[in-house]
Amino acid sequence: MGARYLLTVRFLKTDPKARYQGYTFYFREGLCWSDINTTFLKCRIKQKSIHDVKSMSIFGVCDKVPEKYILCVINSTLISYYVDTFVNNTQTFQINDARQLPIIVPTSEQLSFCSALAKAAIAQKIKGNESSNIQKQLDDFIENQIFGLV
Repeated sequence: MGARYLLTVRFLKTDPKARYQGYTFYFREGLCWSDINTTFLKCRIKQKSIHDVKSMSIFGVCDKVPEKYILCVINSTLISYYVDTFVNNTQTFQINDARQLPIIVPTSEQLSFCSALAKAAIAQKIKGNESSNIQKQLDDFIENQIFGLV
């Protein structure tokens, strides 16, 4: 990174009138979703870019809860209903709402299954196919295996 960039970031971190906006997360891959939603949240992989308020971004911070797992949890119907009922029943889902999601640390077997589901869903979307069968598998997995709702 250039000296000018470092000076700018230092200024934004230390100047009392500046608002630090998480510049260290710029140009990092992560997850994002649209600010305005229907009842059903849909999260997607975010390519390296600068984020914007209309597309909220979240990043994995530990290996025990990788981003593809978070992707699966947020895309589950259960979490959509949870958010609508307990977190925010408006059409907006912002970063502070995401911080209130119940994220259970998965086992290695659960991570493997979730990773395979995420890869299958991404492959279906790339082909332009519906992923309703994958959505059903995801919902069953999140409800039964992760949250233990039988």
